[in-house]
Amino acid sequence: MTSEKIKDILIKLGYKLSDFGNHWRTNAAYRGGENPTALQIYKDSGVWVDYVKGTQHMPLKSLLEASLNTNDPKEIKKITGGYDFSSLPSEITTKPKISTEKIYPGSMLDKLLPHYKFYNDRGISDKTLKTLKGGYATEAAMYQRFVFPIYNNNGCIHGFSGRDMSKKSSDRPKWKHVGKKSTWIYPYYIPDSNNNLVQDAISSKNEVIFVESIGDMLNLFENKIYNVLVSFGTVLSTPLICFLASLGSPRVVLSLNNDFDKDDNRGRIGSFKSLLKMLNYFDLSRIIIHPPALKDFGDMSPPQFTDWEKNLNDKDNDFGSPLYKEEIKSLIKRGLISKSSYKKKYFNE
Repeated sequence: MTSEKIKDILIKLGYKLSDFGNHWRTNAAYRGGENPTALQIYKDSGVWVDYVKGTQHMPLKSLLEASLNTNDPKEIKKITGGYDFSSLPSEITTKPKISTEKIYPGSMLDKLLPHYKFYNDRGISDKTLKTLKGGYATEAAMYQRFVFPIYNNNGCIHGFSGRDMSKKSSDRPKWKHVGKKSTWIYPYYIPDSNNNLVQDAISSKNEVIFVESIGDMLNLFENKIYNVLVSFGTVLSTPLICFLASLGSPRVVLSLNNDFDKDDNRGRIGSFKSLLKMLNYFDLSRIIIHPPALKDFGDMSPPQFTDWEKNLNDKDNDFGSPLYKEEIKSLIKRGLISKSSYKKKYFNE
């Protein structure tokens, strides 16, 4: 079966395919999903994975059966024209490309303007923005964005994150990232002529607070909370978790956005996915979920930050496993968390 044949069949079944070289990204039509990048399907084999549900790579036949809600060969034949699935591989056959991470010259920062009003109006000081080496871009991919350089452990820039500052109504995303964000440990490696605020705070408190975006981090900084790392999404990446392990056994605070006004609280769901992922390396007693009091930290006032931090360290708060366990099981039943990620041994079952 050629890739064109696979493509035709998938389109018939309602998959909206976007080309990503050796694979497509698409919505999870088999379960009514609309997220345009939830599924990755390889062109040469049809092998697929659902990243939202956290599935394993599976053969094309299983996707067709799920899409048609039947394993009846006659029904499947109507879509495939009688193609013999046994000739298709059930594993990824595309050879992975070996790539080298791109490093950007520090001189690129000379083109950024010290235009801080956007963030000043939101309570962020010049001092914080200068510490992070940020500035306004007037050209290229980050045009009309406030750009933050991302440094690696060698002090080299290996990415940029830019906040849209254009006043025009458009489809521009709020944040744009350049580089491999899954490898970013931000802002841990920001060069500083003085002692590094983030490294010192994490070391002295033996605690790391994870937030979704740089905007959340900025507001924590302004309230003198510096033991912060940015996840750049709702689930912690494997490099981030490996980095945590290298620090020993810090307490991990998952403070992702609080989408309490929606049917599915994405920040809460992401926190539980991250928690389950980390339990392969960390004890449950060292992980807590403590979201912002409002939707995100940018919405909170200084008194609310004081209360938030106080509650974080309140020993009377119940962050125990019984509460987590029941909520996780509920999310699994709703199909929002993969059943395979839950292991009874973590919760003494």
